[in-house]
Amino acid sequence: MSQLLAIVYDSPEAARRTADRMRRLAKGRLLHLIDLVIARREWDGKIVLDHSVDPVSNSVLGGAALGSLIGYLMLTPMVGIVGGAAMGALGGMIAEKGLDDKFIRETADQIAPGKAAVFMLVNDVVMEKVAPALAEGGGDLLYSSLAGTVDEVLTAALKPKRATRFLISAQDMSESAPSNATS
Repeated sequence: MSQLLAIVYDSPEAARRTADRMRRLAKGRLLHLIDLVIARREWDGKIVLDHSVDPVSNSVLGGAALGSLIGYLMLTPMVGIVGGAAMGALGGMIAEKGLDDKFIRETADQIAPGKAAVFMLVNDVVMEKVAPALAEGGGDLLYSSLAGTVDEVLTAALKPKRATRFLISAQDMSESAPSNATS
């Protein structure tokens, strides 16, 4: 079953770095990345979407691989590859796997200008390995459809980054605050 995650980062660059880490983890089989979209809110309030994973092209590649296997068995590999790619593309368009742009835009309305969110549709997540990679950018959980215990692992991984950052800035503020002592 697919699960949806949305994590807000302080900058589009931090969101892009997180998206790159998620792609690497997907290659390492620590999660199956169905779709990934970065939504950034411009300073004028406009929401811009960057689709990083194209579900149709993934279906084309999968169909071509399956078609070539069937083609080899029937001694017509090229016909199998072309037919498999065509069927994969058709299947990808019909299934419409992936994130809904309307939902992303509505959810991204909560993001402050200048910030960005990574929206991911995933399967088979090894959250103990994925959560620290998500937390590297110091994000805040915006939306999650994960099961309770898995959601808690992710939330716990994200919180220390924010808490540490807050404590440092609170300490810096107290050092620079004027003293109220009278002599």
